Amino acid sequence: MYRVKTITALQMYFILTLSIGISNHVILIPVLLQVAKRDAWIGASAALVPVLLWSSLIYVITKRKGGRKLTDWVKEQAGTVTSKVFMLVMAVYCLLNAIVSLRDTITWTKVTYLPATPKSVSGVMFMLLCCIGARLGIRAIGITSGLLLPLVVVLGYFVMTANIKYKDYSLLSPLFTHGYSPMLQSALYTIGGLSELVFILILQHHLSTPVRYRGLLVMPVILIGLTVGPLTGAIAMFGPFEAADLRFPAFEQWRMVTLGKFISHLDFFSIYQWFSGSFVRISLMLALIVDLMGIERPRSKTFFLIGLSLLTTAVALIPISDMTFLRQLTTWYFPSSLGWNLFVTLLLLILAFLPGKRKEVKTG
Repeated sequence: MYRVKTITALQMYFILTLSIGISNHVILIPVLLQVAKRDAWIGASAALVPVLLWSSLIYVITKRKGGRKLTDWVKEQAGTVTSKVFMLVMAVYCLLNAIVSLRDTITWTKVTYLPATPKSVSGVMFMLLCCIGARLGIRAIGITSGLLLPLVVVLGYFVMTANIKYKDYSLLSPLFTHGYSPMLQSALYTIGGLSELVFILILQHHLSTPVRYRGLLVMPVILIGLTVGPLTGAIAMFGPFEAADLRFPAFEQWRMVTLGKFISHLDFFSIYQWFSGSFVRISLMLALIVDLMGIERPRSKTFFLIGLSLLTTAVALIPISDMTFLRQLTTWYFPSSLGWNLFVTLLLLILAFLPGKRKEVKTG
């Protein structure tokens, strides 16, 4: 049986906080502002209740599945064909996440601080780092996340407090001036972003400590906070309509930071935050694909990751306009993520209660 105990549950939460956090913090927020304007923050907040319920279902599956590798467990419960199809589709989903994250990162890099550098150069160099991270494995990603996350959090609180003088929180109301539809849309998009908590089920067999229910309940609260915080900050600083026109509202808040009269241009700190999240997210997606495909030989893993990195970079560099890319995120990427992860959760929940094949395995 394939059981590699490499990280603790706490390290897994660090990984997911950076991975899902960067997605919700910089990729999701422009979408929420476009679809809901002022009502975006209340919709994102309302998403907490259904995500907490979703986390409860994930906990049930973790207890029923035990410490077995997810694909092996699906094979035991539903057969080889179902397991292979599930593995392949889940791997494609992880690849899509890596492509979206890489494209958003290199676009931001191009339009902010490296305008004269070709996207291909920044994309290849950053993808090389992610490939190395994925090759070193889940344990290396977990340790790196533990080192990167504390400063990311500190910088987040710093930019929030430094810009208090520019914020007018009266701009967060009135709510529902265009009915309840924008709020509901915002909630659904937020749930779609947080639905990646299902990756806990793929990572579980790597854990040396058990998944606790309270940990699964704390994670959505933290991730919702990472979404609502910069979302309300953008509305309070720029207004709902101006914020909706900004491509990277979280970064624009960094550009407003000053310390006294003589210290400004502190937005270089955002590079650390953004690259920390993107590096962990893309490295994790590549490592999960390798895990799902069951590639264990070091030489095979190296060549597979090189090919996967080249494919990710090539697709991310396809010359489409950024507005087209943002429209695809709104109309296709986040709704598809929600639908797929909901389907996966319900499927695994059904498999967890199929009689006769399940074997209890202790998780720690």
